Amino acid sequence: MSLPILALALFVPPAVLFWRALQLAWLVRYLLAVIPAAYTGIGWLLGSWGYAFANCQDGAKYLHDCLAGGVDVTAWVGHGLFLMIPFLFIGAPLSLWFLIDTAAKHIGQSRAPQ
Repeated sequence: MSLPILALALFVPPAVLFWRALQLAWLVRYLLAVIPAAYTGIGWLLGSWGYAFANCQDGAKYLHDCLAGGVDVTAWVGHGLFLMIPFLFIGAPLSLWFLIDTAAKHIGQSRAPQ
């Protein structure tokens, strides 16, 4: 279930920005541009925090018995640590590109002759 959510967070906001940006307010455009980096970055931070908090520090191969309040959080910690890869190679560059593009369009519209 986590991978379809990751796919939605990485590909739906850029698709909406690409095809429907003119119909959206500027704040919504900026928020959509940030979603890929925010989802993957926050997930990665939560995974690394959970790794330290739940005493899962036996190494990556021994990522088991990660308990937080008696609940096994191994899958969530593993998914959070996995999110580092999409953050570095997809989420952050994609968000940066769309933030620069949105800002350029915003500046261009504000400087247009009236």
